Amino acid sequence: MAEYTVKCVTTDDSSQYDDCRCIEKIGFPGKNSPTVTRTPTQVYDMIENDGDTVLVKYDGQTTKVIGATHGTTKYVRTEPNDTKDDNLLKQPSC
Repeated sequence: MAEYTVKCVTTDDSSQYDDCRCIEKIGFPGKNSPTVTRTPTQVYDMIENDGDTVLVKYDGQTTKVIGATHGTTKYVRTEPNDTKDDNLLKQPSC
């Protein structure tokens, strides 16, 4: 089990969704490269199957990323907190 902090996200601006389901890639600091990206499904599996912890930092606050599903679609979002929007969507673009 490892801990990862989100560095950036890539969203699909033409997506029918305006929530975390529009995320295409999630970036993490890499060991041998500046950024390593994973799909939301890969990050879901890291959390739900591998027991890894994924965190997102925004506006001085650290929030845990959790796995979610919509039908058969696996995606990730942050745990509910005091912000109106999901902090994962507030990350810079990869």
